[in-house]
Amino acid sequence: MVHAPMVAPRTHERRASGCRGAACRHAPRNPQQSLDEIATELRKTRRPAGCGRCIAIQAEYSGTCGEKLGRTLTVPRLGLLAGLFLALALLGSALTSDAAQAAAPELPDVENFAGRDPLVPGSTGIVRAEGDCLNLRESPGLGGRPATCLREGTTVTILPSVVTIDSLRWQMVNTGQLTGWVADQYLQAHVGVPSAGPACAAKPAAYKPGLTGFVPTNGGIGMVVWGGGTLSGVENAALSRGCTPKAVWTSRADGELIGYLYGAPDFVNSAWKTAMPDGWLSGGRVILIVCEDAAGRTTAASITLPGPGGIPAKAPAPVFTGRAQAPTVTAKAVAVVDEASGALIYQKGAHDRLAPASLTKIATAILAVEGIEPTSVVTTDVDSRTMVDSSVMGLIPGDCFATSDLLYGLMLPSGNDVALALARYQAGSDAAFVQGMNTLVKRLGLQNTTFTDPHGLGGELHKSSAYDIAMLSRYGMSLPRFRDVVKTGSYTAKGARALTMYNTNSLLSSYPSADGVKTGFTDDAGRTISVSAVKNGRRVFVVLLNDLYREADSKALLDWAFANHTWP
Repeated sequence: MVHAPMVAPRTHERRASGCRGAACRHAPRNPQQSLDEIATELRKTRRPAGCGRCIAIQAEYSGTCGEKLGRTLTVPRLGLLAGLFLALALLGSALTSDAAQAAAPELPDVENFAGRDPLVPGSTGIVRAEGDCLNLRESPGLGGRPATCLREGTTVTILPSVVTIDSLRWQMVNTGQLTGWVADQYLQAHVGVPSAGPACAAKPAAYKPGLTGFVPTNGGIGMVVWGGGTLSGVENAALSRGCTPKAVWTSRADGELIGYLYGAPDFVNSAWKTAMPDGWLSGGRVILIVCEDAAGRTTAASITLPGPGGIPAKAPAPVFTGRAQAPTVTAKAVAVVDEASGALIYQKGAHDRLAPASLTKIATAILAVEGIEPTSVVTTDVDSRTMVDSSVMGLIPGDCFATSDLLYGLMLPSGNDVALALARYQAGSDAAFVQGMNTLVKRLGLQNTTFTDPHGLGGELHKSSAYDIAMLSRYGMSLPRFRDVVKTGSYTAKGARALTMYNTNSLLSSYPSADGVKTGFTDDAGRTISVSAVKNGRRVFVVLLNDLYREADSKALLDWAFANHTWP
């Protein structure tokens, strides 16, 4: 690498504001050009007044003055002989020893992002490009097409996406009219913007999520305080602590005790359902929990979903009545599941254990919906600025958001930061929450899933199957709060800061019948998707693991399923 401390550096993203267009396509495209060739290029350049003459001498060149791949050296306003002299000097310096190059001073503002955190999502940034303009690209990286060039002093809204590509850190921003990516070393926090992470305005809840108190592990009765959630949330919390709940008892408003017997027909639990028609137990409620020794009463297909009036919907499987075979897809694993019956109507390696990526967050969301009050305010210790190259909502330490907002941040932009924040709030630690996740899949009778984290970035042991993900999706879509979140295209959370988020599931806008649920991607998992769609009152789930063409393949399988099956 050439070092020249006497020359101001310029990166590919800063363009001299007076040096644009065809008149500036003058720098050597080949670093091996001779000095005669350089001189010829310079002689051909007859630029108008105000366009500073420059030469780029480097390893790579993208073709336009100021649009360079890597570190760039500029020579403004030099005559031809002076320019050639400097070129000779620079080429000579490039031949020095490795030791000499190592001792040379670093260019001061290239890759200077390493010294600071990314700007706070939701805050305002200002372009500081030393008088130049800054490229706003349609996608991150040098290959991203420039949409416009932002003038010095332009203010932008910082969005919650940061990636590192081509040795540069790229920040997603919005100008008010355009959304794109910029090299964030030329962004500064706008003066006057309040510091992020203000104290919570709401008082913290007087009770913790989950079960607080004695939970018997070998049968018996315990008295606990419930932190808020559904009966299924109580069951999952109890199972996580070694209790298989047989029944729970609590008091009505008039002081009379009412009970709920797990696994019993609805008429047995009619008093409970009358007192609590929405199935929600508010936070702070004292309950008696009766535990039994036996564990595991259910299987995934036996889970019945609520029907009209709370009557469990038990339906036979749809019948294949068409002629067309299922379309060929590139996925490593496929599961097509009917909602009402839980039947697997098409599969390819549906029970193979594979990396699920962010489809993991379906389980995370279910636990949050069943076990946290939606109005609870979470103060997070997670810093999304350290999660470069990761999908995030944009949380920073000290942020306060209602759990209802965090659910959108978890499922729409696939916030890995939110997954950690919810896990730590609900269970106290990542490990305790993961135990709850694995309890959930056992509770549903799913046999090919092992979670090691709440977000899906786990290692070799973090596995699931297309069938298990489909059944998790089926269960999640039976929960109204879950269903409302995953069908939403965009959402603005208004907690510590206003953060606008967009759903990564493109089928919500491209496939009219789609209404959920989640996408995912890691290098190990590839492109994954679980999608729900409804036609003529029938819901079908398609799950694809490691499918490069997940959107097109999902649509093809949904079309085939609806067109070639008859529901009794």
